[in-house]
Amino acid sequence: MKAAVFHGPRNISTEEVEIPRVGPLEILVRVKATGICGSDLHTYKLGIFPEWSKAIPEGLLMGHEFAGDVVEIGPGVEEINVGDRVTAVAVGALAEYVLVTPALLNFLVYKLPPEVSYEEAATVEPLATSLHATKLGAPANGETVVVFGAGIIGLGIVQSLKAMGVDLKRLIVVDVSDFRLEVARKLGATDVVNAGKVDPVEKITELVGTIPFMFQPQILTPAVDVVYDAVGYIQDNPAPPAVEKALALVREYGRLVLVGAHEAPVTVYLQTVVLKQLKICGSFAYLPDDILEGIEYIRAGKMDRKSLVTHTFPLDKAKEAFETQLKTGESVKVIFKT
Repeated sequence: MKAAVFHGPRNISTEEVEIPRVGPLEILVRVKATGICGSDLHTYKLGIFPEWSKAIPEGLLMGHEFAGDVVEIGPGVEEINVGDRVTAVAVGALAEYVLVTPALLNFLVYKLPPEVSYEEAATVEPLATSLHATKLGAPANGETVVVFGAGIIGLGIVQSLKAMGVDLKRLIVVDVSDFRLEVARKLGATDVVNAGKVDPVEKITELVGTIPFMFQPQILTPAVDVVYDAVGYIQDNPAPPAVEKALALVREYGRLVLVGAHEAPVTVYLQTVVLKQLKICGSFAYLPDDILEGIEYIRAGKMDRKSLVTHTFPLDKAKEAFETQLKTGESVKVIFKT
C-alpha cells in the first residue's frame, strides 16, 4: 500500500509498505480522508511527539484524524461489519489502510451517519478535542471568553461554544493570521485581534473594560472570564508564550484552559495565579462522548466543518501537504484524500 513515511524533520516521502495484518479484536480500514494534526506538524518540523505515530521498518507513519471503510474484521470483533463507514482512534492513517486495535464500538471505533462525509469525519478527532476543552472551561451565559489560536482547535472551540448554545457577552479570538481570524469572525467571533500587529492584552482590555478585585478594588483586571490557550508554545515564534498573555487577561477567580501543545518548557509568573485565585486546567484529547457529540453536531448541521478544510492532497504529495499546513496565512486544515 502507499504510505507517507516520516524519516526525520522535514523529511517525508510516499513509499510502498506492507498492508497491516488483522488479528483478534482488530479491524482494517480503507482510509478515505486523513487530516494533518498539530502534533503531526510538530513531529514533521522537529521530530518530537513520536508517540503519536506508528513505527514501521521504513520509518514512522503519522496520521490519527481519519475516516474510511471497514474492509476486514478480525476474530472477536462485535457490532462492526465490513462496509461500515467509520472514524476511529488509531495511529498510522497517512496510508491507504490503517489497523484499529482493539476495535471496540463507541470507544475506539465510531460509525458515521450518511449525512457526514469522509472529509468532515476526518475533522471529528480535533473537534472532540475542542469540545472537551470547551466544557472544561465551564463557560456561562453573559461571560466574556478569549480564545488564543485560530487553528483547527481554537476554531473548534468557537464552533463548540456556538453549538452548545452559550450566550456569551463577547467571544474574542487572537491569532497572527488575518486569514484565520476572518474564518473565526465568520464562525461567530464578536471580535478578532491580530497579535502580530497590536498587543492583545491592551487591545482586549480596551474592548472589554476592567473590573476591580473583590477585596482590593484598587487593583483592576480586564473583564475576561475564561481564556482558552489553543496555541501552546512554538519554538521558532519570537513572541512570548500565549499563556503569559492569558494570565494577564483573565479576571480574578477566572478560568484558564491550556489545550495547545508545547514544543519546549516555558516560564510564567505564578504569583499572578495566586493573586487572582485562578482555576487553571490542562485539556488533553477527549472522551468517547466528545466524539459522539461532535459527530451528532455535524450530522445535525450545527457545525460547518467543511469550511475549515482549506486544502486537499493525494498521498503522493505528502511533503507539499505538510509545508502547506505550516502556512498559517493561507491554510486551516489540510487533508489527504486516498
